[in-house]
Amino acid sequence: MPSHLEKTKLGVLWSFVNQGGAQVLNLLITFILARLVTPDEFGTIAMITVFTGFAIRFVDFGFSAALIQKKEVNEQDVNTVFFFNLASGSFLTVLFFFLSPLIADFYKVDSLKTLTKVLSFIFIVTASSGVNKALITKAINFKLNAFISLAALVLSSGLAIILAYKGFGVWSILVKLLSQEIFTSLLYFIFYPVNQKPKFNRKSFDSMFKMGRNVAGESIVNYWSRNADNLLIGKMLTSGALGLYSKAYAIMMLPLTNFSRVIARVMFPSFSLIQDDIPEIKRIYLNATKVIAFLTFPMMGGLAVVSKEFVLSTFGPDWKEMIPLVSILSILGASQSILSLNGVIYNSLNKSHIAFRISLIFGLLNVIGFYVGIKLDGLMGLVIIYTTIGIVGAIPNFYYAGRLINISVIEILKNLSHSFFLTLVMVGLIYVFKLFLVRFEFTPILSLIILVTFGALTYLGMAVVLKVEEYELAKKLLKKNKAKK
Repeated sequence: MPSHLEKTKLGVLWSFVNQGGAQVLNLLITFILARLVTPDEFGTIAMITVFTGFAIRFVDFGFSAALIQKKEVNEQDVNTVFFFNLASGSFLTVLFFFLSPLIADFYKVDSLKTLTKVLSFIFIVTASSGVNKALITKAINFKLNAFISLAALVLSSGLAIILAYKGFGVWSILVKLLSQEIFTSLLYFIFYPVNQKPKFNRKSFDSMFKMGRNVAGESIVNYWSRNADNLLIGKMLTSGALGLYSKAYAIMMLPLTNFSRVIARVMFPSFSLIQDDIPEIKRIYLNATKVIAFLTFPMMGGLAVVSKEFVLSTFGPDWKEMIPLVSILSILGASQSILSLNGVIYNSLNKSHIAFRISLIFGLLNVIGFYVGIKLDGLMGLVIIYTTIGIVGAIPNFYYAGRLINISVIEILKNLSHSFFLTLVMVGLIYVFKLFLVRFEFTPILSLIILVTFGALTYLGMAVVLKVEEYELAKKLLKKNKAKK
């Protein structure tokens, strides 16, 4: 048990290094590209990725999760997943290559034909290293995972910036997407080689398919509940509107990608190893969600108040229509940062069918809401309805996940209450201070720095003075790390 706990702690640490480094780089790259590439060009690529992002889920079809969750993996399991991934990846590459005119016709954008054909090769590239990625996760070797991920990001981003500077516009974004997968796969083959052959074994396939299909089903439904908005915006509005929304959405996803998914990525293999110890899973889950809320609630609450300064100083005046979108979606981002850990409970306890059913219901509600929202008030209508459904839907989601580890909804909400009320106070103080700051007519970047510094000091100060549990927990973790060093 101590060895398992140690590996889990190191996994969380290296996942934060990976995700933190990736997000800092991605934000810098986004800010640079936003000055070189127009919202229309960002939106054009987003039109394609709506479909490729959906199809890529069929490359793996949940078999990687099955490999991670399975207590003992043999050679037949590895070979079968490798065979399935290569077969599905090759099929999707051919499919998208020849059906690219249909995507162009759907959006009525002729340039999508060539762009889609080139991007179609991402499927076979991703499929080739699927087993490597799953086994490195199962081994909780997130140090090597961080190195591979960050190295691929740096190389692909460098190519994108050079191309954007040279005036290649939309192609610079496409090259970043495709080259990042190519570099990632090459590095996995070099630093984490796996003895795998494309051999199919029916018994291994059947044993993993039961779980894999539920994971894939939940992933597919969840994908469309999150991306039907992009499809409808691209079809019903303009590529420029989609470019604005896609970037606002990416900002909303920051707490999920920086904290929640980092922890979830490590908790899944960790929970899978102790899936029979419900009290321990409950304890870890409550502590994890408490820490996530302590970090993400003030981040997103503060962003909602300083969205104007943030957008103008990072993206530039051409993106000013994104300001109200960021403000509203920040509220949804805070809620989603906690919900993402529920999927870990379902998958690690082999209850992925429950997650699939929940995702199906709320996926349908989201799609209907997206359509109604656009009809009522364009982008703003969609964002308001999306946020409303997301917040209201959190309660039943907490209920069903909590039941599996003996936690009530009241207990979960109480666990988050300190961070919620501290954030409310912080947001109010930032808003008042912002009104005072207006008279000095500072530049957006200077105003942003002042407001963020004020908000961070205010929030941390309240946490220290009140000695909230989340702050004390963070101090204990920090002391343990120093003691080990």
